[in-house]
Amino acid sequence: MTGTFQIDGLPSIYQEALSKIGVTEPTDIQAKMIPEAIAGQSIIARSQTGTGKTLAFLLPTLAKINEDEKGLQALILAPTQELAMQIVEVARGLTENAPIEIGSFIGGANVKRQLERLKKKKPQLAVGTPGRVLELVEMKKLKLHDLKVVAVDEADRMMGEKPSWDAFTEIAKRVGRDRQFLFVSATLPKDFADQIAAFAPFTVEMEAEGGLLVDHVKHLFVRVEARERVDMARKVIHAEKVERGIVFVNQLEKLAETTEKLVYRKIKAASLSSDSTKQEREKALNQFRKGDIHILVATDLAARGLDVDDVTHIIQVDPPASPDSYLHRAGRTGRIGKEGTVVTFIERKDEYKVEKYKRELGIELEERFVVGGSLTDVKPKSNKR
Repeated sequence: MTGTFQIDGLPSIYQEALSKIGVTEPTDIQAKMIPEAIAGQSIIARSQTGTGKTLAFLLPTLAKINEDEKGLQALILAPTQELAMQIVEVARGLTENAPIEIGSFIGGANVKRQLERLKKKKPQLAVGTPGRVLELVEMKKLKLHDLKVVAVDEADRMMGEKPSWDAFTEIAKRVGRDRQFLFVSATLPKDFADQIAAFAPFTVEMEAEGGLLVDHVKHLFVRVEARERVDMARKVIHAEKVERGIVFVNQLEKLAETTEKLVYRKIKAASLSSDSTKQEREKALNQFRKGDIHILVATDLAARGLDVDDVTHIIQVDPPASPDSYLHRAGRTGRIGKEGTVVTFIERKDEYKVEKYKRELGIELEERFVVGGSLTDVKPKSNKR
């Protein structure tokens, strides 16, 4: 049958659910990972943001669940509440016609309510954040003895936050060495396999084709003076007619100031801070998704697990501290085959970073100038530099 997402061993019910949402062909990482995972192999997969990583681990995880067996058979862990909830939404969409019980267990949500739900219905698939899942395991409310597979999304992020990683390793030890583990991430340290060997000793490593960054994203830089950064952001937003963009700053204290200056210049912007409450964060994201605001101003920490479709521009008011940070920021645009643009502001003291990004990320960074309200590669004649 043409036009369906066909992978050996994937139950037809999921192929049908995928064709309903217009997913007819696997991406590179899905084609590599899903058959191996369905066959029972533990995997460490590296693939840039926006290449369909969620389906790459979710489909084989769902395929492992026997709907006639009660009790917890699969566990998916994510480093942030938001990412966990996004995975739950995708899982629910795929299982509309499959009688699989899904439970979400995220920190920040009311634990009493989660316990009440567990009394009524025992999930076959649990999705959550490591801290909350461990809490429920220690209360003997979530039982791991029938677990077949554990999937970890954005493993690098989880490693970067000690309490999350400690909770995950505690869960993993209780799960035991003979279960299947699936790890997916955009970046991973070289010794990652050694770090998980205690509980996942036999893993296969795989990587999506292509570089660390998706091909259809343009990487540009604009030279600036420190004091003109925010005004340059305004000029670029106007020049490119940005209606869905993310502006990155490096420090939390610059967040409010940058947002206020943009709003003062009549740009529809809101800030996304790691200090924001869950409600503030959800409000800003909903406004952004609906198009009521055009620009989100964020720090790296605030953008963790941020998954918004159709972001066209990333503007780095402050250049990222590391190539890894560049990778995560740039991964917010150009998702699933769409085009995107990353514009990085560079002061004279930061010029060495341009070469560093080029060398370590394998990208071409092209210089641009704002001239007459346009972003152009033609250097203005009266350049005072």
